[in-house]
Amino acid sequence: MRKLGFSKQIMLLLMSLVIICTVLTEVISYSMTSKLNNNLVMNNLQTLTESTYNLIDSSVNASIKNHLRAIAEKNKNIVELYYEKFMTGELSELEAKQAVESILKSQSIGETGYIYIVDSTGVLIEHPVLKGVNISSYDFIQRQIDKKDGYMEYLWKNPEDEIARDKVLYMTYFEPWDYIISISSYKSEFINLVNTNDFKDNILSVTIGKTGYMHVMNSSGNLIIHPKQEGVSIYNYTDTEGNYFIQEIIQKKNGSITYPWKNPGEEGYKDKIVIYKYYEPMDWYLCSGVYIDEIIEPIEQMKKRLFTVFCFIFSLSALIALIYSRIILYPIKQLIKATEKVIGGEFDVRIKSNRNDEIGELTKIFNDMIYRIKNYMEELKISNSQLEEINTTLEKKVKDRTRQLELLSNQDGLTGLFNRRKLDEYLEQAWIKSLEYKEPLAIVMIDIDHFKGYNDTYGHPAGDDCLKMVARTIKEMLRKEIDFVARYGGEEFLAVLKNTDQDTALSLAEQVRKGIEDLKIPHSASKISNYVTISIGVCTLNRFANNDLKTFIELTDEALYKAKTEGRNQVKVHNY
Repeated sequence: MRKLGFSKQIMLLLMSLVIICTVLTEVISYSMTSKLNNNLVMNNLQTLTESTYNLIDSSVNASIKNHLRAIAEKNKNIVELYYEKFMTGELSELEAKQAVESILKSQSIGETGYIYIVDSTGVLIEHPVLKGVNISSYDFIQRQIDKKDGYMEYLWKNPEDEIARDKVLYMTYFEPWDYIISISSYKSEFINLVNTNDFKDNILSVTIGKTGYMHVMNSSGNLIIHPKQEGVSIYNYTDTEGNYFIQEIIQKKNGSITYPWKNPGEEGYKDKIVIYKYYEPMDWYLCSGVYIDEIIEPIEQMKKRLFTVFCFIFSLSALIALIYSRIILYPIKQLIKATEKVIGGEFDVRIKSNRNDEIGELTKIFNDMIYRIKNYMEELKISNSQLEEINTTLEKKVKDRTRQLELLSNQDGLTGLFNRRKLDEYLEQAWIKSLEYKEPLAIVMIDIDHFKGYNDTYGHPAGDDCLKMVARTIKEMLRKEIDFVARYGGEEFLAVLKNTDQDTALSLAEQVRKGIEDLKIPHSASKISNYVTISIGVCTLNRFANNDLKTFIELTDEALYKAKTEGRNQVKVHNY
């Protein structure tokens, strides 16, 4: 057997090493980068779908809540109008209530929704079917009785329904008749309220890969939001094997699927991977998709480049081995080390080379490949950041609107003071804190003397102005940073004085009484003065065992009753 010369051995060895190293590098790099790329794309699709789901859900909830609130306020105004007709004698109370019930019964909410009235005992005053029935055993009715005003969501299942569905409700309370006016319907029936323009641009602005995008369709296969085919029905689309892949999405509701797709203007069908999530209230499917060949395009490009590198090295290795083996071995070792770093996840790799030969070309191709992979990953990161920023901005808007609505729900519409609901909440907290820290607590209950006579004499608009002046004066006379004052109902007000003993409470109450008297608001119908006056009941909590809040309030009311029965325009006190 003829022996090989040294140069041929070097050539053979070098070529063998080149082949082995290059193939190994190609296989490992392709495998690792392919897996990394696919994971990044799938995670990005999943994140985009979840973020868009939250974006749409926030917008839908805000639209429905505002719509129901507007209907509730309108119908409360109708009830108030007929109550005024009753109060002025234009209608009897029965006639006024029958007129209100007729108007409410004539309205429909969504497709199956309606307006009903329930009182504080859980009896249906007005209902399309169950009028007069006590339904206080239902949890959501108990929540209505406790809350009386505001927005609620709950699950409901009619006898003919197979499963329970999300139902929404907005209620407002009319105290004179103890009416909890409730506007209710299934959440899914408000799809027409949702303005897709609120989030359409945000969805369409998202790009995935080169031509990937997000779209929204309903269970009928109609494209609600789509960059090119909005309004088109794709329900009966099939793939090349006859599978109804759109119907499969609709049936499974959540998951991922691969199917052939062709956008308008494209030459042929290409496999597309889509992650989808079902948004039940609007019967929508949120889909994020991209062509598979766009996912693997960077990998295929890398594969071609690696193959080109392999061919260059294989063709030139023999000549380079004959000239100087060390010259070729050194840069190859550099390339192998750099490749290992890339496989380990380090993409800030760049090989410096001043060579103008094939090794220099190989280094340039390698650097370009790593640069492209790095840029691709950064683009994915930027896309995620932009979507997060959009979501954060929407969340802030929703929170700001929520705070505004909460403030309005806690205020009395006429006087600007806190309302009865906020008072109950605050008083409960103050009571618990007083018992826990054994701090004195005082309640001041205020009633305008002979206010009905004032309304009868000067009219309700003047009565409203009087209430506003009295409310403003009470608030000014009390300690702004410490004391809490609210409209208790009608012409009654209630102040909660935390960490306040009896002497201080009496002093403040007398100060308020005199402040109202000094306003000198004319009151010719008063039996005790020519001006508007007030009677005040005060109760202070000085013992912290064997007591309860209800009794505390009742004692305050007894003190007010004593002040009224003993001549009015005075302050009476009760200890507890």
